[in-house]
Amino acid sequence: MEVIDLSDLFNTRSQAEDFSARLELVAKEIFETGFNPEKALLSQFGITKKETFMNLLRNNNVNAESRLAIKEFIDKIQAKIASLPVMSMVLAFEPTDETLQAFSRWFILNTKKQVLFDIKIDKTIIGGAAILSNGKYLDYSIKPTFEKVMTNTLLGHRTPRKVNSVSNLAK
Repeated sequence: MEVIDLSDLFNTRSQAEDFSARLELVAKEIFETGFNPEKALLSQFGITKKETFMNLLRNNNVNAESRLAIKEFIDKIQAKIASLPVMSMVLAFEPTDETLQAFSRWFILNTKKQVLFDIKIDKTIIGGAAILSNGKYLDYSIKPTFEKVMTNTLLGHRTPRKVNSVSNLAK
């Protein structure tokens, strides 16, 4: 499948599912009398995503006047959405759209692939992230380091210290 970057339209699995469902509603209207692609996209996505989708049509040489070409392009987008890999991430904070966009751009730049994020929030990881991808769990959170430091610090205070007595110092 050719490369179509959809990261300006969605970055998470739930966003992609919502986009796909709304796009399906647009697809059902295509062959109705009086169909206007810009109006249909605007009603489903709002102005920003409508403009982004219209740019996708132009950039992929899809004739916005051809209902059949639009339907074929929507089918191609739906297939692309279904084929996107999902990366599960655990974060200590709720990411903003800008943060998700930055994550997405990083993956596109470094792996040449768009991924969908399945984000879970767990404030106990303190910071960083835990990632599950392709059956591999990678913990880049601060929690293990913090727990190790805390354990060493607390154990250090409980363990009796070797105190030099005055008689040992004289030797």
